[in-house]
Amino acid sequence: MNFTIISEKLTNGITKDLDYNEEKKEIIAYTIETVLLSICGTFLIIILGCLLNALVPVVTAAVFGGILRRLSGGAHFNMPLKCLLFGTVIYSLIGVLAKKLIGHNLTNQHVLILILLISLLIVAILAPVDSQTKPIHSVVLRKKLKISSMILIIVLLLIIINSSNILLNVSAVLGIFYQSITLLPIFNR
Repeated sequence: MNFTIISEKLTNGITKDLDYNEEKKEIIAYTIETVLLSICGTFLIIILGCLLNALVPVVTAAVFGGILRRLSGGAHFNMPLKCLLFGTVIYSLIGVLAKKLIGHNLTNQHVLILILLISLLIVAILAPVDSQTKPIHSVVLRKKLKISSMILIIVLLLIIINSSNILLNVSAVLGIFYQSITLLPIFNR
C-alpha cells in the first residue's frame, strides 16, 4: 500500500476546483499521508495488542513513546510504512515485555525512576534528532522541542512516583526508554 500515491490522488481530488499552487498541494498531500499513516498505525497497534492479549500495555507504551517521538525525533527508515510496521512490532513487544516483567515480579519503582533518569539524560544531550528529509533549521524550535521532550519525561516521572498502577507505569517507562534509545547516534547515521 503506497500512502504517497493515495494522498496525492486525494489531494488532486480535493484541490481540482481550487486554485492551489504546487506548494500548497504538497502540504495537503503530506498532511493526508501523515493522517493515513497514523490511523493505520493506531489500528495495527490495537489489533496486535489484542492478539497478544496486551492491549493496555501496548497502547500505553505507544502513546508515551509516540509523544516523545513527535518531540524528540529519532531514527528513521527510508519509507514511512517500514517505520510504521517496525514501530507497531516494537511497541507490541514492549507491551508483552511489560506484562511478563510484572508477572514475574521483576519491577521496582526505583528501577523505573532510574530508567527515566537515563532517558532524561539522553534527551537532554541529544534531542531533537532530525533527519536529512526533515531538518530542523530553527534554533528556537530546537530548544522548544528539547524542553518539551524533557518536560514529558519529568511529568511521567511524577506520574510514576504517585501512581500505583504498575502495568501503566512499566509500559509508559519502557515506551519512553525505547524512544530515547532511538536518539543515539548509532541509529542516526
